[in-house]
Amino acid sequence: MSLNRPTISVSKLTSQLKDLIESNFQNIWIQGEISNFKHHSSGHMYFTLKDQDAELRCVMFRGFNQGIQFKPEDGMDVILQGKITVYEPRGQYQLMVQNMEPAGIGTLFLAFEALKKQLKLEGLFDNSLKKQLPRFPKKVGIVTSQTGAAFKDMTQVLNRRAPYVDIVLRPTLVQGVNAANDIVEAIKEVSLINKVDVLIIGRGGGSLEDLWAFNEEVVARAIVTCKIPIISAVGHETDVTISDMVADLRAPTPSAAAEIVAISAEDLKQKINQQKNILFKQFQFKLNKIWQTFDHLTDRLTLQKPQNIIQRQKENNNILFDRLLLSMNHLFAISKTKAISINKELNILNPSDILKRGYSIIYNSSGAIVRKGQDLKENDLFEAQIGQDRIEAIKKRDIFKDN
Repeated sequence: MSLNRPTISVSKLTSQLKDLIESNFQNIWIQGEISNFKHHSSGHMYFTLKDQDAELRCVMFRGFNQGIQFKPEDGMDVILQGKITVYEPRGQYQLMVQNMEPAGIGTLFLAFEALKKQLKLEGLFDNSLKKQLPRFPKKVGIVTSQTGAAFKDMTQVLNRRAPYVDIVLRPTLVQGVNAANDIVEAIKEVSLINKVDVLIIGRGGGSLEDLWAFNEEVVARAIVTCKIPIISAVGHETDVTISDMVADLRAPTPSAAAEIVAISAEDLKQKINQQKNILFKQFQFKLNKIWQTFDHLTDRLTLQKPQNIIQRQKENNNILFDRLLLSMNHLFAISKTKAISINKELNILNPSDILKRGYSIIYNSSGAIVRKGQDLKENDLFEAQIGQDRIEAIKKRDIFKDN
């Protein structure tokens, strides 16, 4: 027995479902794990996005996947943006992917791009705001973790290359929820210290989350408003942060920042010698010109022959020549005194010479320099460097405090 019931074709139903699905899922964000990934020779990517309960077929055409900054692979957790499409011949739906980000840093990446765009529009990246670094800094401020490898690397480079530089450390958090505000306070504090010529902020390498404090807006604005020049040295050479973009100079690594910030003592001595040579050549050139003028005057007097004029000119020339020699000797003496003074200053600032005069340097158990007695607690172990020797000791009590 046949029933007279209304029917619909498969293609008609599929077409209606296609219109319904595609009109309601035009722009969606979805997170899941990649499986069955295939990067076809055509350039298109085909894969399945899954979680513990379901799977979704996905396609990302070549025109969209060329801007991906990482290599997708099976097992990777990702965030996708795209639209749902229906393939009518098979009655299957799939996600047509337009953007792909690794899960976990997707939100951070978007925040990074948004802040970068905002600060760029405000002009905070403009070269006109960049302050010139001093050529010969005497005091360098450092804002970083006291226990991190970055601080150790920077102090080693500075002590080796430029022992005349005084290092001022303001220890700070470099990651975590409180790090950004601590970095801002550190920049303000160091900028108020008298005679700090330049400031280095940074830390060693890490993930985007680890480096995020240096992508915070409050840190960026503190760098821009700081009155002293700032070098940003965050992470490895491939890591780029907002602080790098707004700083007066970006160093690829903390060690590179220490190389850049101050000229080496050896190079400084060479520059002094070069200036001395230039000064001597200038004096020699002027002296030769004066002698040439003197010879011309002598020739003219000889041709004119009036004995009284010749005699007066000779006398004047002798007086001028005596004055010239006196001036030259005076200028040479001043130049020599300046050179000796600069050399003495370099020797005075040399830590090795200071130690030879009976002074000592105290290091705590972490290897950091102790600048105040209060930095050591009772029974703390420390080392004292005296000349070329080191002596281990334990602090018993503060004599001045007890008295």
